[in-house]
Amino acid sequence: MKRTELDYFVSVLNNKKQKLKREKETAEGLEKRKSLRDSTAELSPVDNHPADLGSENYERSKDISLHEKNKRLLQSIDDALLRIADGTYGICRRCGEEIPRERLEAVPETEFCRPCRELEEGVSKDFKRPLEEKVLETPYTSTLTDDEDSVAYDKEDAWNDVARHNKRPRIFEDELEDEEYGKVERLEGISNKEYKKQLPD
Repeated sequence: MKRTELDYFVSVLNNKKQKLKREKETAEGLEKRKSLRDSTAELSPVDNHPADLGSENYERSKDISLHEKNKRLLQSIDDALLRIADGTYGICRRCGEEIPRERLEAVPETEFCRPCRELEEGVSKDFKRPLEEKVLETPYTSTLTDDEDSVAYDKEDAWNDVARHNKRPRIFEDELEDEEYGKVERLEGISNKEYKKQLPD
């Protein structure tokens, strides 16, 4: 890659880094992991409705997730700047091929070409998953194998057992009488023309 192109990507990465740092500074208290009570500035949660606390908790967890994402993005930008310094920027870390400029324009901090990124996303080691997932299997994949030889009682069998008890003939519950729409009584359905026909001359 030419020096002018590298200088261009250095400026793009530095601009992106500065923007993320400004966002990080505005995310008040997230770095210090302040408690929910401290972040809402409430002395006590007792006077709040539980739904208010639920909303606050949701917003807090969303903010922390976005903050963690920004931290990972800052780290990948720093890594990209290091790759520029050592001359490996723009080369896929997995296959060794040159990353197309269009991809670098879209995601300047990338270290993989698009096909390799898609392969990496399935088995990313860098992304930290919750600790309990080390002992638990991914939901809905452990027993839904559709293996013909498997005789284990799995989630599909459990669903079939539950669904069997809910089978019933077609019943229309709360069926309303057939009503003509647009009128309350049958009398209101008579048009002016029909009404005038029945009047004496």
